[in-house]
Amino acid sequence: MTASPRPNGPASPRRRVNAALWRHEIGRVGWVGWSAPFAAVVVAVAFATLANASGTPRPYVAGVLLTGLEAFVPLAVGLVAVTAIARDVGRELHLALPRSYLATLGRRVAVVAGSGAVASITFWVALLGTGWWSGPGPATATLVWLAPTLALAGLALLVATLGRSVVIATTTVAALWVGQQIYAASMAASAWGRPFLLFLTSRVGTPDGWLTNRIVLSLAGLAMVAATAGLIHRRLLDEEER
Repeated sequence: MTASPRPNGPASPRRRVNAALWRHEIGRVGWVGWSAPFAAVVVAVAFATLANASGTPRPYVAGVLLTGLEAFVPLAVGLVAVTAIARDVGRELHLALPRSYLATLGRRVAVVAGSGAVASITFWVALLGTGWWSGPGPATATLVWLAPTLALAGLALLVATLGRSVVIATTTVAALWVGQQIYAASMAASAWGRPFLLFLTSRVGTPDGWLTNRIVLSLAGLAMVAATAGLIHRRLLDEEER
């Protein structure tokens, strides 16, 4: 007696549809988008390799690698995230589909965030395994890259939604990044500036208030993502009512 084939339940077609949707969003982000965090890692490694080859002291080289994780990768994620909510020529079609446009944008942002997480974790594991890791212990190491990534990506999404301009959003993110690089020492020495310094780990280390800094940045980033979702949802409702 042969076993009857397992019937396809309702979850099977749903999984196929979800997989197709994720493949589509990965394609929409494009290889340039999802590979940007990995390119940031390559740039950091290249700078560190040149510094090491020129006889630069090991602590400085390790600091360059740490900067790659805390500063370069979050910047790449923030800049690419803007394209996730750029004006979509198929918005009217999305509004006519059962799947909400907000969910579509969410998947697209998740692709960018996922690539950033994979690049960051892989880079951290490589640094840890080769003895080049100069950041905090494993329990809090994730916050080195996660906190600034949330802050920059949240800011990018919010400004892009408010201004409806990729140029304005990317310029804002880049200006904040450069400005904090220039004034990092002043912000680290200030009681009001330290909680908002994106690069506290690579510039100062893990002083008193480091965990507070990471929590503030993470919460600020999540708040901006939530505000972005609310604004987009409100605009979609307005468009449906017209």
